[in-house]
Order: sequence, then structure tokens, then C-alpha cells
Amino acid sequence: MCEFDSLILALEKWFDKPLSAIPREAQERIERDFRPMPWDAWSPDQRRSVAAQWDYRHDPATELERQYWWDLFCRKDALENQIREWEKAATPTASDLAQKETRLNELRKELGRMEQLGRQVQSHHIPEQVNIDGLTGGPAATGAASFQYVAYPKAMKLLADRLNAIPEELAAWIFYGTEHGGISAYTNANELSPPPKFFYGYHTGTEDYIAPLMACWFREEDVLNFQPDERYITGNALIERWSKQRGIKPIAFIRAKIAESRLMDMHPIFGGTEAIFSEMGSFPPLETGLFAMSYVRAIEAEDFEVVLPDVLNENAPSRAPKPLIENATNFGNDEKPWLIQNPDDPDPKYPWFTPARFFARALIKEDVTLLTKRDILARKVADALKKVGLMKRGGKKPFDPATVKKALSNVVLG
Repeated sequence: MCEFDSLILALEKWFDKPLSAIPREAQERIERDFRPMPWDAWSPDQRRSVAAQWDYRHDPATELERQYWWDLFCRKDALENQIREWEKAATPTASDLAQKETRLNELRKELGRMEQLGRQVQSHHIPEQVNIDGLTGGPAATGAASFQYVAYPKAMKLLADRLNAIPEELAAWIFYGTEHGGISAYTNANELSPPPKFFYGYHTGTEDYIAPLMACWFREEDVLNFQPDERYITGNALIERWSKQRGIKPIAFIRAKIAESRLMDMHPIFGGTEAIFSEMGSFPPLETGLFAMSYVRAIEAEDFEVVLPDVLNENAPSRAPKPLIENATNFGNDEKPWLIQNPDDPDPKYPWFTPARFFARALIKEDVTLLTKRDILARKVADALKKVGLMKRGGKKPFDPATVKKALSNVVLG
């Protein structure tokens, strides 16, 4: 593969020079890659900005990000088309009118969130577009104000005590920002005044959106007075919540609601999850996504015709078995819950699949991050099987983690 030839690096020495003073080789590059941009009519900063835009469009390292934006804008365009169609729909009856208004409200809310997603991430990662009539200016400087800042642990405790918030919710509030009912976070508030604002880095190679919060600071008055416009639930918690409805396969149901534009999955780093971009293969699992509770409650009221209790962030009883791994060998012969098949699971190919799934769920209840760490989860399950005497054929060697992973495929573990 050819090494990427950056335009901004090739011209770094010449941005402040007129075209006539630039070596012929660099002139040829300008004529080829800047056309029809007028080099001599623009300022050095404008020339550098055009070069940065060229690099962004041609660098193989940005291909995945550019595909993401293409998919996002295609989905946004489809939403706008749906809104136009609904706006033209006839409403001969009051029921038709109510349905139209409800659907338009849902579509407009999702469109608004997608536009916010575009502003929040695009403004931080995509090179600023050049204003041909003059440089695009940044925000006007404001007078310095004195604020008291608190580090993440204290801010999280205050929000948890007052709002029963969890770190995942805080991540969502930061992602959406104050413009959409969220909150602002900052970095290095202990040493810089004013501190720079914190933004999530797009597609930074990790799915973990909690770890970056460890470096965040917050204005104390913001935290003490914060009243969120929206509450959020993780994909893992939503799967558990809806798995209690009879006849519902929660993952398939969530995907269906996303396809209907009635539910939106959000991930602070990737924008969305594999539920939207399944064909791309590089997006985080649905379980790690965040979902607006207003959408969740609307679906429950309309599709389930029930109002489920809000156990969003409480230590509510779970349908998953209580973790029993450490004391597994203490059970008598008549009390081996790992041998009882979960009714929602497909029939096990081998008898040991059932206890493997049982212990996987128990481990995930102890550490939900194992949902996205399947290799580690498989090793822990293999150890749990060994503790209760379940071994390979012959009863001497423990199961290989790679083999254990087969038992965990196509089942809801969280």
C-alpha cells in the first residue's frame, strides 16, 4: 500500500508565500490539488485549512470516519423524507390526526438528536470548512469568570445522591451538552484557568466511554443545580428490562424499534452501535449503547400497554441468577441451579452449554464490562465449570475458552 502523501505537510513551508515564490514541484501540487482554489487570493490560514480538508478526504486513516458520516447523513436524509411524507399525509379523522402528530413528534425528536450528534462530534473532528469570503471565526472570547470546579469522583457522587445517576448517564449528558439538556465537562481545571472543555474523541479505538470521565472536572454550581432533560438507560439494562415481557426477544425487539425510528441507540465515542451499522463490523455491541428513557417509556405504553416501574438505576432484583461461582461446590446434589436451562435460550448442543451460560450471566452481573470482553469471560466461565467438576470428555482437562465461547453465542447474557 502506498504511503499517504499529506498535502498540508508537503506545503507547510509555503503557506505564507505567493505562488511565484514557491518551487515548481510544490506549484504543480498546488495546481493539481488546490484547483479551482485561488492560492494568491487567500490568506495563509485559508490555504492551510484547504490543505487540511484535502488530507481529511484522502487519508486512508479517516476512511472509516468518513463512511460513518456518510451513513449518518443518509439516515438523516431518510428521516427528513419521512417527515415530509407525514406532513403531507391526510388526516380525515381525529385518530388519524393524533397518529400523525405523534409520529411527527417522534421523527423530529430523533432528527434533532442526530443534528446534535453531528454538531458535537463533527465540530471537534472534521476540519473546519473555509469561508471563501473570509476566515471562519471561532467563538468570541468572553471575560474570565471565577468558578469552583470539582473532580469527577465528587461530581459523580453528588449526581448519584441527588438524581440516582450512574456514570453511563453522565457520559450521555456530557455528550449532548448543555444545548440539549446535558452538562459540560472540562479538563485540567486544577491547573488551567479557564480549563479547556472536554469532548469525546470519535472512534478512538476503544469502546470504553467511562474511562475518559476519570480526567473530567465540572463546575460545582452546574452539578448542584443540574436537572436533566432526559434520562438514559444502557442497552444491557434495557435488554434485561424488556426480557421480562412475555414472548419478547429483547435484542430483536430493540433492533426493530430502531429500524422504525422509534428508538435511537447512542454511543458517546462511536455515535451509534452495531445495531445501526451491523454491516461495518467495527462498532460496539448494542449492550453498550445508551437509550433515552422517554422513547423507552413511549414504546412500553404503546406496544406493551403497560407502565413498567422505573428501576432505571436502582439495585432492583434481576432475573439473572445470583452469582454463585465462589461457593458453587457448597451446593448439595439437589441444588445445582447451573443445570437448569434458561427458557429463553436455544436448546444446548451439548449438556455443558447450560451451566456455561449460567455462569456467564453470573459473571456479567458482577462485572458488566465482560459483555464486551468475550475472551476474558470465556476464561472465567471455564474456571467456573472446573470448580463444579464439569470437564472435557474424560473428566480430567478443563474446557478450552475458545470452545466455551461457542456455548455463549446467540444467547442474551446481560
